[in-house]
Amino acid sequence: MTHKNFGGISLNGGDQGLLMLHGLGASSLELARLAKHLNEQGFSVNAPDLQGYCFGTPVAPWQSWVEQTQEHLWEMKKKYETVSVVGVSMGATLGLMLAEREPLTSLVMLSAALSYDGWAIPWYRFLLDWTQWIPFANAYQYKEADPFGIKNDEIRAMVKRMMKLDHISESGAEIITLASLKEGRKFIQATLENISDVATPTLFMHAVDDESVHIRSAERVFEQIGSPSKEFIYLGDSYHMITIDNERETVHQETARFLKNTVNETLDRKAFDVPGILSLDLRRYLKKQAP
Repeated sequence: MTHKNFGGISLNGGDQGLLMLHGLGASSLELARLAKHLNEQGFSVNAPDLQGYCFGTPVAPWQSWVEQTQEHLWEMKKKYETVSVVGVSMGATLGLMLAEREPLTSLVMLSAALSYDGWAIPWYRFLLDWTQWIPFANAYQYKEADPFGIKNDEIRAMVKRMMKLDHISESGAEIITLASLKEGRKFIQATLENISDVATPTLFMHAVDDESVHIRSAERVFEQIGSPSKEFIYLGDSYHMITIDNERETVHQETARFLKNTVNETLDRKAFDVPGILSLDLRRYLKKQAP
């Protein structure tokens, strides 16, 4: 594995490609555990750090985020039989925008950032509507605080230590600017305008108690996307960062299951062995599945 703050993650595997997209203001560190797991399952993984979107770079217009993501997708399509996309938080929204514009093998949306309306989002989020009249608004910053998107006490403590040392961790960055949040909101609005165009097989996973993005946003998009093949899995013991929280193993296993199934269906051959749902208890989280 290679990982640098601005180098991303690149893991060679088989002939099936996987583009992974981290959250706004974060880095590919956010995806490291899941990327390693999916690579071990046989996927070639590319998780880029996008300039103007990732930690440590001045915010760029959302159109630049999409253009960079498309370029990575096009390069991967030259190299691999199939290319699927996995996104976390705003990375999931980036994946959704890609699916509106490009044919994908499959899309996995983890804690998709489709609004800023969770219970831990500060009351002053309404200022996003008024920043053009607020002096020096783009210099304002939002500092992450408890619970850092994590319900598990031990992992949360580890994240706090990483934030103190490096100002970034597996749960994202310590600080996100108001300028980034403004651009993120514009991007969400642009993405939601064309979700009926999405025909890609899509898996949503979202925590019922997500403190950053209320689950109703994901439910609404699930209903409205045009894909005839879609699944929604509820998680009951995590907050926003489901890839590292209490149900991370379920997230890893179900992501791999969905990706392998869609690759097999696309190729019309058995590129992967696919186990069924491992836990009977998990079946109660499977809310709906398109016929």
